[in-house]
Amino acid sequence: MDQIAAQLIGFAADHTQWIAALVFVLAFFEFIPFVWVALVGVAALVGPQNVGQLAVVVAAATIGGALGDVSLYLLGQKNAGHLGRIWPFRKHPNLIAKSEAFCARWGLGAVVIGRFSGPVRAGVPVVAGALRMPAVTFSAASVAGALIAAVVFLVPAAVGAGTLFGMLGLS
Repeated sequence: MDQIAAQLIGFAADHTQWIAALVFVLAFFEFIPFVWVALVGVAALVGPQNVGQLAVVVAAATIGGALGDVSLYLLGQKNAGHLGRIWPFRKHPNLIAKSEAFCARWGLGAVVIGRFSGPVRAGVPVVAGALRMPAVTFSAASVAGALIAAVVFLVPAAVGAGTLFGMLGLS
């Protein structure tokens, strides 16, 4: 998986015009663990000097992440009666109980906080759909969570990489 992340980062480095599109796609699939490595690595290529591109990357990550969550939410709605048969629950059946408990404890906040919790990251949107959380409420929380995660993870990656490259004389 690390090799795939490295290849995606290499592609972005060679084709900087595709960074925003690549960030959108990666954010859509951010529930897959290795994707965050590639997403942060690609954002690091932007650097802090290009504020406009960094804003586009944050927007692409926000939209892609929220749409990915909505897709998982819809999957949960469609499969509410048999979550144990679908990914990721088929391979990790205990994730249903963990995600349900997380949603029960945090309510709407679970959608936002879930982005920062690896064990339930993919489960929360599916369980929220299965539990029939109102779609508008879920979508608003998903957009908020995606924006917060993009700012928390991608902006420091871009700023930190730019600073490091500058110190090393590579920028």
